[in-house]
Amino acid sequence: MTWREGTLPLDEAAAGSVVIQARGSLRLRARGRSVTLGAPQLVGDERVTALLGGQRTTVWTRKGTQVKLAPTAARTLARRLRLKALPRTFGTLTAAPTYTAAALPCQATTAGGAAPGPGRGEPPVKTRPAGAIAITSATVTWHVRESFIQYMASGEGSSTGNGATGEAPTVERGSDTPLVYGFNFPFTGGWCDPATGAARLTFGGTVAFRYRDHGIDMAVNDPEVELDGPASRVIFRMTGSGDTDGGNRRSVVETLDVSKAAAIRIDGKTFTYERIPAAVPPGAADSVFAGYYLPGDPFGWVSVTFTTA
Repeated sequence: MTWREGTLPLDEAAAGSVVIQARGSLRLRARGRSVTLGAPQLVGDERVTALLGGQRTTVWTRKGTQVKLAPTAARTLARRLRLKALPRTFGTLTAAPTYTAAALPCQATTAGGAAPGPGRGEPPVKTRPAGAIAITSATVTWHVRESFIQYMASGEGSSTGNGATGEAPTVERGSDTPLVYGFNFPFTGGWCDPATGAARLTFGGTVAFRYRDHGIDMAVNDPEVELDGPASRVIFRMTGSGDTDGGNRRSVVETLDVSKAAAIRIDGKTFTYERIPAAVPPGAADSVFAGYYLPGDPFGWVSVTFTTA
């Protein structure tokens, strides 16, 4: 009888499982005859079963890595191979399955509550959890408070650059003149956490606001959208000159109340948050809009759509 060393690929096992199922089969040959042992299973640490003659049978018993033929299987194999007897000690068996955790789908974050203050200095980059899923594509629309856009329009107004684009001009309350209130930015990366629904999305591009007679020359760059219940917010890198020089540093420009989004939809791996209300963040003294608006004042809305891997 011939026997060769071999490796069987894992077919099915769960972490902590007592049964490890392998794909393929084993074939024993002797004197021109053969017997196939199909779908081997390691049951616990001590038994190896297989399909023998269509019946699942304990073929070997195992102690450590040493395996011996089980008495019933030994008699059946000897009869089918026309051998007088088979050696009880059969060799060694090692099993080293690796488990891949099933990827959990992401979920939406919907919790409301008081927005935390951003603190002083640049906000930290939101930590990506170990189990986060990559976001492969995303769009964002930043709709700015109407009164601010109308005020800027009395000066030089707004402009876009570095891939950011303005939406079509519309007429909004407070002005009869069509103006650009919404801006889009190109996606650069992001992740979503299946455990909590928290997500961080990054975009590129620049929107500038200028009213030089009033000392305003301000640009918002490379937005970061953080969706995480009451801690949801939008961060921009602020630049400019004069009284509105942002110092080329990241700042929390507005908080987002995801609990009051106009709609939240999940279509497979695609998530859409429509018209999330935005507000001036707590801490007026450090706010980008200090002197113009108070903490908690509405500042338009944000719509986000993203797709996970």
